[in-house]
Amino acid sequence: MLERPINRRQFLARSAGLIGVGTLGTVGAIDFLTACGNSNSTATASPSPHPPISAENGNMSVLEWGGYEAGGTKAQASGLLAGTDYTKKYGASGLTYGYITTDDQGLQKATSGGPFDIMHPYHENVQDYVSRGLVQPWDTSLLPSFKDLNPYLVKAAQINNKQYLIPWDWGYGSLLYRTDKVEPADATGWELAWNSKYSGKISLWDGASTNFEIAALKLGFPNIDNLSDSQLASAKTALIQQKPLNKLYWDSEYNQEQPNFQSGTVWITYAWQDSLVAMAAAGIKCAFLNPSQGRLSWFGGFMLGAKTENYYHAHEYVESYINHDACVQMTNLFAYGTSNTTVTPDLIKDKTLAASLDLANPQAITSGTNHLQSWSPNRAKLELAWQEVVAS
Repeated sequence: MLERPINRRQFLARSAGLIGVGTLGTVGAIDFLTACGNSNSTATASPSPHPPISAENGNMSVLEWGGYEAGGTKAQASGLLAGTDYTKKYGASGLTYGYITTDDQGLQKATSGGPFDIMHPYHENVQDYVSRGLVQPWDTSLLPSFKDLNPYLVKAAQINNKQYLIPWDWGYGSLLYRTDKVEPADATGWELAWNSKYSGKISLWDGASTNFEIAALKLGFPNIDNLSDSQLASAKTALIQQKPLNKLYWDSEYNQEQPNFQSGTVWITYAWQDSLVAMAAAGIKCAFLNPSQGRLSWFGGFMLGAKTENYYHAHEYVESYINHDACVQMTNLFAYGTSNTTVTPDLIKDKTLAASLDLANPQAITSGTNHLQSWSPNRAKLELAWQEVVAS
C-alpha cells in the first residue's frame, strides 16, 4: 500500500495537542455550526426491492477524503471515532477506500472509476453526481440519527425532494494572511489579493470555480455561482489583473500552500480553516480573513452509489458517522462543524470554541455575509474562462 501524505484531518488531529482550538480567536475568528431542531424531512427513497442485509457481501468501496476513514480500519490514522460502530459489527476487512484530493478530481474518479458504494462530495457538486447517474437517494427511515440533523442542511442536500446527500461536515474558505507582514488596514476584504503592495507574496488556489467566486465577491456580484456572460467577463478581467501579483496558483495544500506560507514565500494565501490551525501551531502570526464581502462556506456529506450491491450496509455505515457520539468526537478532534444538532456547547472540550458555536441559528453557514458555495449551471463557460486567465 502506498504511503499517503498527511492530510488536513490528520494534521488537525495532531495540531490539537499543540494549540487549543479556543486560541483560534486570537489568530482569526472561526464560527462553527450545529443547529437546533429536527429535520422533519419526508425525503426518503421510493420503496424498491433490495436483498436483505444478510444477502449482501459487505464489500464496499468508499470514495473519501484522507483522514475520514472509518474508525477500526487500518487506514484510519487520525483517531476518528466515526465508523467504529460499523466496523465493530461487520469488521473492517470489507472496506476499501479511494481518495479525493479536490472536488473536481473526486467527481472525475466517481465518473470514470468505481463504481463506489459511498461517496463523500461537497454540496456544490451534488447536482453533477445526480445528473451523471452516479448516485441514488437514501432511505432516511433507515438512519436513526437522521432526525437529529440540521434541517437547513438536510433541505439543501435534496434534489427534487429526494435526499441524495446526508450532510455531515462543514467549514469556511478565505484568505489566510501573516499579521506581522500585512497591514491591518489592508486586511478588510477579498481585494487584499489584488493589493499590489504584496505583489509576489500572494497565492490563490488553482480552482476555477473558487477563484471566480472570489472575483465575483470583490466585484459585488450577488449570485456568485450563476454569473451572467457580462459578469463572467468582468470576473475574468479581474483575475487576469490579479495574476501578475500572484506567486503561484497552488494545487497541493500540504506540498505548496502550507509550506510556502510557513516559510514566508507567501504572506497571503487562499485556505481553509485547518491551515489557520496548522500555521498557528507552527508559531506563525496569522489570521483567517473575515472579508467585508463575506467568506465562502461549504458542507459535505455522503452519497449512495447508484450501483451499490450493499444497500443496507451503506446505510449502517453512514449511521455510524452521523450519530451523536461520532459527531461530538469529530467536532472535538477536527474543530469542524457537524450537522448533528445534538452537539451542544457543554459537549465541546474547548469552552472558547463552544462559546463560538452558533447553536441557535440553523442557517449560520449562510447567515450574515457568508456565501455557501453552490452548483454552477454555467460551469463549461467558467472552465473556459479560467483557462484564458491561466494562459494570459
